[in-house]
Amino acid sequence: METAKNSSAPEAAPQRRIIRDRDEVGDFLAVLAENATREIVIFAPRLDGAFFNSSRFARALASFAARHRQNLARIVVEDTQQALRDNDRLVGLCRRLSDFVHMQQVAEEHLGIREMFMVVDHRGYLYQQDADKPDCVTHPHDSHEAVLLTRRFNELWDRSEPIVALRATGL
Repeated sequence: METAKNSSAPEAAPQRRIIRDRDEVGDFLAVLAENATREIVIFAPRLDGAFFNSSRFARALASFAARHRQNLARIVVEDTQQALRDNDRLVGLCRRLSDFVHMQQVAEEHLGIREMFMVVDHRGYLYQQDADKPDCVTHPHDSHEAVLLTRRFNELWDRSEPIVALRATGL
């Protein structure tokens, strides 16, 4: 009886992990987006196109937006020029699905933050302490840490500004 209990424990309780491989980071971000049911929040000094401009991530975000009329993805970036230049799929989604996917520029007072993080539904997250270093902490079901990161995101969001170039479209 004890053996059965121990063998099912890893499946029942996913663990916090550290990811160092860029492909694995991109895969985990896509999985988070694919499993989101209500909210996605992303903060990034620079939106790495390898992570956020992949066809898999774009499909996951579009599917998320289509699942429910109250679903919302919010993104705050520092380098808007780079975000617009290197993330055409994501920018296209922001334009076409503007009721569901919002992107804003971080306030001047928050410039220089090195962290990058994504949180879904106040439960799953990926956190990178320094966007220039490969180490990311992830957990698919840690609501305590996810809520803390979401609060931090909301503080950044509340002071951020809409990106005017996202509205300048002929669509």
